[in-house]
Amino acid sequence: MPAVLIVDDNHAFRIVLRGLFERGTGFDKCVEAANALEALDKTKHFAPNLAVVDFTILEMNGLQLARQLKAQEPALPIFVLTADYDMDIEKKALAFGITAVFSKQDDLTTLIANARVVCGLE
Repeated sequence: MPAVLIVDDNHAFRIVLRGLFERGTGFDKCVEAANALEALDKTKHFAPNLAVVDFTILEMNGLQLARQLKAQEPALPIFVLTADYDMDIEKKALAFGITAVFSKQDDLTTLIANARVVCGLE
């Protein structure tokens, strides 16, 4: 069963997103990280099948973290979440090898549905 890494410095948001992933979606494990350093460490130890990264996290932005995650795990799909979605962020994200960009303002069930597809659960 797939595991997902959720990286966001907002604890309440991580809980909400984790709850969505744990509601019979087929994801076996959800691992949380509050910052980039913790995310890199947890990626080494838990080998997630998907990383969901907030665009604005501590120490570095989500694109910088995505680059480091890809260096560790080149095949790791990465979704970026942003509070202020714009096309420039999406273009930069896709250029970094990020799988998809989602707005925190949107219905997060779309993110979950895409995660299921990317991880082969659909």
